[in-house]
Amino acid sequence: MAQAKKKTVSVIDRRLASGSVFSSLSRAIPLVEPAAWELRIVNTEIGDARLWAMQMEKGWAYAELSDLAVDPVEIGFRVQDGRIVRGTHGHEVLMKMAAPSYRKLRKFKESENRRNTFGDKAVMSAIVSAAEREPDGGRGAEFLSQTVQTARVIDSSERVSLED
Repeated sequence: MAQAKKKTVSVIDRRLASGSVFSSLSRAIPLVEPAAWELRIVNTEIGDARLWAMQMEKGWAYAELSDLAVDPVEIGFRVQDGRIVRGTHGHEVLMKMAAPSYRKLRKFKESENRRNTFGDKAVMSAIVSAAEREPDGGRGAEFLSQTVQTARVIDSSERVSLED
C-alpha cells in the first residue's frame, strides 16, 4: 500500500496566508505528551544562578529528548551537555513542569496578584495616590487617608465602595 505524500507548505506560502507579512507566529513545541507538560525556555544569561533557581526554587526540570515529538533541530534547538538548548552558546535551555503542578502554581499566583492589586490596602493606596496627583491634592489625599478607613472593590466594573 502506497503512503500518501506529505503535504508541504512553503514558508513563503505560510507567511502570505497569515494575513500580515510582518507577523511571525510562535509555534508550540511538539511534545509526545502535550497535555502532560508545560514548557519554558529559560535564558541563563540573566544570571549565573538562574538554572539553579528555576529547578530548586520554582520546580522546573530539564526537558528531555524523549519528551519531544520531533528532532530538536526541526524546532531550532540542539542537544548540548545533555540539555536541549538553543542560541549561539546554548544559553537558552528548554525546561518542563508537570501540567497539573503548573496549573496549581498559576492559580495561586493569580490569586496573590488579585489580593495584592485589589486588596483593601492596595485600593486605599491607589485612591490616596490618585488624590495626590490632583491640583492641591495633598490636602485631599490627607483628608482621604484620615477619614476613609476601608475601601472595597465590589465587582470588575469601576465601582468602588468607600466605608467610614
